[in-house]
Amino acid sequence: MHEVRAVRGSSVALTGAFWLLLLALPVSPPDPRPQLPAPPARGAARLLWGAPLDLNREAAEAFEALAGIGPTRARAITGSRPFCRVSELDGVPGIGPRTLLRLQGQVAVPDPPESCTPRGH
Repeated sequence: MHEVRAVRGSSVALTGAFWLLLLALPVSPPDPRPQLPAPPARGAARLLWGAPLDLNREAAEAFEALAGIGPTRARAITGSRPFCRVSELDGVPGIGPRTLLRLQGQVAVPDPPESCTPRGH
């Protein structure tokens, strides 16, 4: 009989310790959004994050990842630098209004050169 009480007492103690442990754990809901790493600073992989390519800093190979831009147009883009605005791409040989429209959001000029004049001047 003493053995039964000892076993029963041990299981009660273990069950109590288990519940105390569970109550001590932090209770916060899991974040439903996975944390993604920051996009790379340069290169075509930025497009996978939805980040645009910098017209003044990317290598020609990065522009080749854009639809409708092959090696010749990519070299024409890098050869036409510096850009003050994305709209200046219309002056690059082989890039017309439709290509410019398709590239919107995929290319940017985040830090225009100091030689750029403000709009309206």
